[in-house]
Amino acid sequence: MKRCLGTGLIILLPLVLTFWIISFFVEVLTDPFVGIAQTILNTVGLKNAPTFFVQVASQILVLAFLFIGIVSIGAVTRYFFFNSLVSLGDSILHKIPVISGVYKTSQELIKTIMSPDAKAFKKVALVPFPHEGVWSIGFITREDDVLDNRVSVFVPTTPNPTSGFLILFEKDKILHIDMKVEEALRYVVSCGVLSEPPKILRDQV
Repeated sequence: MKRCLGTGLIILLPLVLTFWIISFFVEVLTDPFVGIAQTILNTVGLKNAPTFFVQVASQILVLAFLFIGIVSIGAVTRYFFFNSLVSLGDSILHKIPVISGVYKTSQELIKTIMSPDAKAFKKVALVPFPHEGVWSIGFITREDDVLDNRVSVFVPTTPNPTSGFLILFEKDKILHIDMKVEEALRYVVSCGVLSEPPKILRDQV
């Protein structure tokens, strides 16, 4: 009985929660305009229709107009004002002391990570961090010799990979793994849930 109850709750609760959230947002979005929509429907011959039908039809009409309006505003903003507003905001943030340094660094890092042509992260590896015996996902950023046979590795934080630690590891302390950079980022962001666990390359086992 307990197992059946648990299974039923697992199936039912997400559906109920989803329905409740959607209903809440529909009410919030349509409530200010329902009266106008009902007036329009009454003028087209639905004056004598059941109250529930008129209510639902009014909400659908309001949602349709809201969708069209939001898309139209988005299109106008995107093509006429978006670039200028973004440039203005960017220039303002670049001139504010302290904030400008953080903003520039974050902006460059985001562009480096998100750009499809970016080659900043060359390989994915496991590194002994924060101490020996513990392994963390790291991205090799430079493989040429740095400070006596060491490589630069960026160790991201979870679930926000835009912050982390740049550490110089000895080459023999790094375990290269069979994982693409995109898969490793997904692994870090999802806290290890949405991707397969890393696999050490056979020649290192």
